[in-house]
Amino acid sequence: MLKLKRKERRIAAWTQLQSGLAGKHPSNWNLTQQLHKSNAEQLHQELRFLLIICVIFGSAPISVLPRCSSRFYDVMQYCWLFLLYIWLCFLAYLELNDSSGILNNLERNFYIFESITYLMHIPCVVIVSLSWKRRIGQVFDTIGKFDLASGYIVKRKKIRRFVHFQLFLLFIFVSCAIPIVFFNSDVTTWKSICSWHTYVVPNTMTGFSFVLYYTLMEGICRRLKRLVKALHAELQRGISMRRGALQELRWQHRNLLHFYKVLNQTYGLSILLLYSSSLINFNTNLFLFYKAVENSSNARWNWWCYNILFLIMHTSKMFYILYFNNNVQREQTNCLTLLTTVHGINGDLIETIDHFVLQLQDNVRAHVACDLFELDYKLIPAVFVRTFQSMLFSIILYIPAAHDNHQFIYISTPIRCDISSTGSC
Repeated sequence: MLKLKRKERRIAAWTQLQSGLAGKHPSNWNLTQQLHKSNAEQLHQELRFLLIICVIFGSAPISVLPRCSSRFYDVMQYCWLFLLYIWLCFLAYLELNDSSGILNNLERNFYIFESITYLMHIPCVVIVSLSWKRRIGQVFDTIGKFDLASGYIVKRKKIRRFVHFQLFLLFIFVSCAIPIVFFNSDVTTWKSICSWHTYVVPNTMTGFSFVLYYTLMEGICRRLKRLVKALHAELQRGISMRRGALQELRWQHRNLLHFYKVLNQTYGLSILLLYSSSLINFNTNLFLFYKAVENSSNARWNWWCYNILFLIMHTSKMFYILYFNNNVQREQTNCLTLLTTVHGINGDLIETIDHFVLQLQDNVRAHVACDLFELDYKLIPAVFVRTFQSMLFSIILYIPAAHDNHQFIYISTPIRCDISSTGSC
């Protein structure tokens, strides 16, 4: 009964907004403002658990929690994140310094570059998130206003289920990585701690920030679907279509795509670093897999599990980013397709539809990261081509060195395993 009343109130407020366009305020403006705030608070409550985790790991400013908006809590978060980052850098240095003696130059460079990208990614996420501490409240307020103006009803169970599923995937990654690193009897506890903090913790921290990104992208996609359905219903009216309704849908679509563009711009550098670290990890693992094939009898199961786990994790991250962006682009294409099928209407409606079409065609740069590459499925073949090119180049460099030095061949990952004749770790 309460849900029905809430839905009726939102529809009533939406009707007030429609009647109050062209600079006129709705008849009950106070009720509308209260519903704006109610929508924003409801969305905030559904994301509260995710926001708390993001605050702990620096993916969101602590001001996102209303009860922790004072300067004291800001300083506490700054100090905690600074100490955590120094700790990660210290353990990464110990990890790479301890293993440098058993690595050849090519392997050492791979691990150094991979660790550097992780350590660069964390402050990038933290700096961007903390820079939004004065505007994070406006983001929720803007979403609440849009939902009220468009008549979109937030489905609380679906939001909660989506967030829990994304966090569950991260939990699987961590729960699989911990036993592989820590419960290996041949590796000392201190080296296991260093390896875990150098490779697993940074990926987990950045993973929480992308869970928030996926959630916002999924919300954009669902709202676009609602607008496409409303546009389809309006176009079905034929010659009795309302120009004001089309203009309102166009305005809502423009605001939604603008939010989509700002979101990709905000996460642009983080996406670039994620793809960079994923490519480096691909090159490292493929090169080590090539070495393992030459000495397959000595490779240990934990080594294979660790590398396969990281390959799956990096592949999932890259695919997920493209997947959610492709969903938004598909709804934009559906909207454009609907508009291009309209014929036999008067001049005023044709002008409005033409402006709508031009607006959709002008927003092609909304799914571009760092003004460097488009976030669509065309990026996948380019990534794999670069990966295999780098792998072949690494093999060409490795083969002469292996034959000239006549040294034992090592497979070295965060779990350092010597697959020479002794087969020890």
